[in-house]
Amino acid sequence: MLQKVMGKQLENKCESNLAELAIHEKAEKHHLAVIDIGTNSTRMLIFRNDEGKLVRVNKSVRYTRMGQGINQTGKLHPDAEKRNLEALEEFKNIAADYEVEDFYLFGTSAMRDAQNTAAYLAAVKEKLGFEIEVISGEAEAELGFIGVSQCFDEKLLIFDIGGGSTEFIYGEDNEIKKMMSINLGCVRCTEEFIFSDPPSFQELERMNEKIYAEFEKRTTGFLPTKPYKLIGIGGTATSLATIKQKLKTYCSEMVHESTITKAELERIIDDLAGKTIKERQNMVGLEAKRADIILAGAFLLLNIFKITGETVFTVCDYDNLEGAAYRHFVMENS
Repeated sequence: MLQKVMGKQLENKCESNLAELAIHEKAEKHHLAVIDIGTNSTRMLIFRNDEGKLVRVNKSVRYTRMGQGINQTGKLHPDAEKRNLEALEEFKNIAADYEVEDFYLFGTSAMRDAQNTAAYLAAVKEKLGFEIEVISGEAEAELGFIGVSQCFDEKLLIFDIGGGSTEFIYGEDNEIKKMMSINLGCVRCTEEFIFSDPPSFQELERMNEKIYAEFEKRTTGFLPTKPYKLIGIGGTATSLATIKQKLKTYCSEMVHESTITKAELERIIDDLAGKTIKERQNMVGLEAKRADIILAGAFLLLNIFKITGETVFTVCDYDNLEGAAYRHFVMENS
């Protein structure tokens, strides 16, 4: 549902390095947690609700690859379920250390598409006591917009390149105008098109053509009139920012509001395309567990540049985790 996003409520607005935030006093009460079970990664944000202001305390990421094999089988893979269950159990232990009082968990593209999601939800409930809400692509887009709106308030076109889908959200004055979700993501595209290591020119060409054709068809009549600020959220956008800056460790302050031009992205793609997965795993700035899917993510972004005609985008470190925290624990209780 489209709705007005009320106010700028996040304390320390997008400027703090989460590595430093982890040293906040763990004994402090009233901690809450949001967990996002994505197609590639599972993430947890621990925060405090300080009279409507969300204070980020800790962020944890585990690469569980829930989308493994879904294109081929239509089901969650047993190995993926095991990895994710272990991550959720670890997150529950971390949350206990912070005395988290309440949780909100949501699943996205992989869990939307898999035929056996209900059985996995029941297993998680039985073993860990967690309830997971599987949200639509539109709801996922809305959460991303709410997160970004804590940091930017101008005319925005936001994209979120996930493992299984890419969301587009357009908004003005902190209000969503329209949004869409397209079933093309970095895990899905990697599994469908890339079989060689390093990938062949033909594989990359086929992938690029498919992405462009689908984006062009789906976004016809959707894209807003210019000018607007093009904003990227999610792991692909932030990973490309760390690659560009050659960051050895992730730093929110360095990533947030940084920019990447189309020319810079093309240079990164040329570099990535000539490397094996093992060589990419050793690249400064790239998380090793993203090494196999980052190239597909970069091609998805390249085609966003193509369909919009933009030549630069801005990275936002606040995304659907912060959006879910604000919507579930503030908006719904206000």
